[in-house]
Amino acid sequence: MREKSLILLLVTTLLLAACAGPTSTPIGLVTENPVTPSAVSSEPTTYPVPVVVIPIDSSAYPKPGTPGPGNSAIPPSGYEPQPGDDKLTRGQVFLDLKNSSVVISESFPAQVSVILNGNLPDPCHKLRVVVIPANAQNEINLVVYSVADPGLMCITVIEPFSATIPLGSYSTGPGAVMVNGERLGEFGTPYDPQPGDNQLTRGEATLDMTTSQLIVTKGETTEASAVLQGDLPDNCHQLRIVFTPADAQNKISLEAYSLYDPQTTCTALIQPFQVIYPLGNFPRGHYSVYVNGQLLAEFDG
Repeated sequence: MREKSLILLLVTTLLLAACAGPTSTPIGLVTENPVTPSAVSSEPTTYPVPVVVIPIDSSAYPKPGTPGPGNSAIPPSGYEPQPGDDKLTRGQVFLDLKNSSVVISESFPAQVSVILNGNLPDPCHKLRVVVIPANAQNEINLVVYSVADPGLMCITVIEPFSATIPLGSYSTGPGAVMVNGERLGEFGTPYDPQPGDNQLTRGEATLDMTTSQLIVTKGETTEASAVLQGDLPDNCHQLRIVFTPADAQNKISLEAYSLYDPQTTCTALIQPFQVIYPLGNFPRGHYSVYVNGQLLAEFDG
């Protein structure tokens, strides 16, 4: 009886194995990519720290000026924005524009600089001056402000300053210098039209085209100047020269004339003049220079 039971149990086991088939998998087991204890990290789940981008107001700390059309590289003044200024607080400058001035050298090209006078809020504030090169209207803009360490204790007493700011060399004009949006002064040749000319009477300037000439200097760029010789009716007449840049045909024009005050009594004595008038820098090309409608000379850039 016991043997029959054993035989019956064996047959039943074999039948069950045959029905399950060779490919069946026990319920609850995963045979593909099994998860083992070593594959599960005991460390808590972490995520990347979000990056917060804070926009910087570039107008608060402008960059130093760079060379622009009509001027050479702007020399450093020592008052340009410095590394670390972004960690300081921007402050005021109390400018004394009445006692500030534009200084023009008598060299060619003309060297232009500005003398700024004024006061800082206290001795802990440092002067900063940014030179923005000449724009299409030939205006040079200066941004003047101060910076200070907000964590630094300082006595409350104004600090006077006088600063010389070089603006570079300019071979064309006229131009103007603006400081914090206010007009400080003008620069250019002394023969360019001036404020108040509309209150004077226009006269003639007699040119001697046989002795007038063109000076061309070649280097990294080609610079040209017109040497004009002639006569004014008397010493009360002031010479004026209007410069018109090269047009589509590379024609450069100069208009020379005189102005005088008809209310002024003057001796009728002819006054000779010789003027070196800078025409500027020129790229490659063939140019012609006309003075009062007459051809003075031609040159190649």
